[in-house]
Amino acid sequence: MEPFYFTSYGTVIGVAKDVGELNKEMKRLAREDRACLEYHLVNGHIVLWLEYSNEPELAKDLAGVKNIEEALRLVERHAVRSFMLHGMRRGRMH
Repeated sequence: MEPFYFTSYGTVIGVAKDVGELNKEMKRLAREDRACLEYHLVNGHIVLWLEYSNEPELAKDLAGVKNIEEALRLVERHAVRSFMLHGMRRGRMH
């Protein structure tokens, strides 16, 4: 999976390599640089990355979402679900 680069005025201020990291970076940017997060969200950059990264379900859920809090809820829910499924596949969850 190619990383997603959160940029602000041409400077990389965050990187996500998977949905878990995307979740963490979005939470951080919601506190530290909401304008950057909103820019990538509103312009569909995150959705395009998710589609490219074979995360069509989350991409579909986020398509058209402009509200940061709603986007955070959707990504968090997907990240938790993915983590749990990954753990069950490895026999770690009961």
